[in-house]
Amino acid sequence: MDLFRSSEAVMNGPHVTAHARRDRLKLLDLPNEILGHVFSHLDSQSPFDLALKRQPSPRSTQSLTRPLKHISLLSHRCRAIVLPRLFRHACLDPFRLGPFLRFVQSNHLSHHIDSLVAYLQSPCSHVYPAWWARLLNGVPARTISIICAPHVFAELAGISIWGSDSWAFNMPYQILKLEQSSEAAHRPIPCDSPPNLLVARPWAALTINEGSSLKAYTTYEYFLRRTPSLISSLHHGLSISGDAMFANLLTFSFIAIFPFCNHVDEVLKCVRKMKSLKKLFVKLCPGPESTVLHDEIEEAQGHIDVNDPWNEFDTAWTLVAHTVIYLTMEGALEELRVDDVEMEGVRQGLEESITRRLQQWWSYQGEYSGLWCRSKAGMSKPASG
Repeated sequence: MDLFRSSEAVMNGPHVTAHARRDRLKLLDLPNEILGHVFSHLDSQSPFDLALKRQPSPRSTQSLTRPLKHISLLSHRCRAIVLPRLFRHACLDPFRLGPFLRFVQSNHLSHHIDSLVAYLQSPCSHVYPAWWARLLNGVPARTISIICAPHVFAELAGISIWGSDSWAFNMPYQILKLEQSSEAAHRPIPCDSPPNLLVARPWAALTINEGSSLKAYTTYEYFLRRTPSLISSLHHGLSISGDAMFANLLTFSFIAIFPFCNHVDEVLKCVRKMKSLKKLFVKLCPGPESTVLHDEIEEAQGHIDVNDPWNEFDTAWTLVAHTVIYLTMEGALEELRVDDVEMEGVRQGLEESITRRLQQWWSYQGEYSGLWCRSKAGMSKPASG
């Protein structure tokens, strides 16, 4: 690839001399530092993060475009330059943790990995020492995400998840994402007797994506069904480790597709324990590009009343607004982000409803923004009477 022409070539226009052609600078003639800067422009966000708000799936870790991967195949030199960026977002199978850690160590990549995604197809409590403790000790990444079935989360958190209604929801995968500070990422975890994952580090941010509840709407008296959920199980199980994690959180994100309002209420009871929370993100319906509602209705062959999920949606958002008011009085919440305003059919009603309920202490940041911020007047604790 030609980057520059010699002054002689410029002066002679199209009549480039043989000497000028020899003096052209090729891309790979550049120093490694400049090449690294050039290649950095081909870096991209984690494909997992881009798909985080969609229906959970192992395919969410896959990317259709891999420019850095292609560059790494050009030469040994190119591979050495892009290697730290190539594995900035790493995916792994916990059952193959040993080879993964050996690869990371042999290539000196541990401090270049920003995020980890682990895909668990089955429980692995028999793996000793605990895979996640070995992983976090070996790779000081700020973010770790786990894709697995709800009952596997129960094992990781040391609790029981309500499973008698799992058949009605058919949720093969959910997502748990934990984020920590750079300082916390370097704290050693004792592998011989590791603490609960929820309190192994002082996690600053938690994201839960529980997937779609639409299949359960086909069952008789669907509203009596209990959603298989880590977060609500932490509430019902009076989990000490869960409460300790909640107390540290600064950011919480809850993502689901048409969850029942009674389940959202259980999740919000956990949110009310997050007294240090600064930012709350909620998404309760599929994005504009999603076909999940149409697909589920078609698969159910008319056994879903489309009004049911939307009624649950409306009630759930009323409950969210009440919790925001509670954290205005009792907590430190400063920001509410509502992703569902992207749905044109519900945007206006949602904006008006939330603004009306929060207007005394919160201000909307503009139409279509989906962002409410606590006003200066709301920073002082309002009287609870």
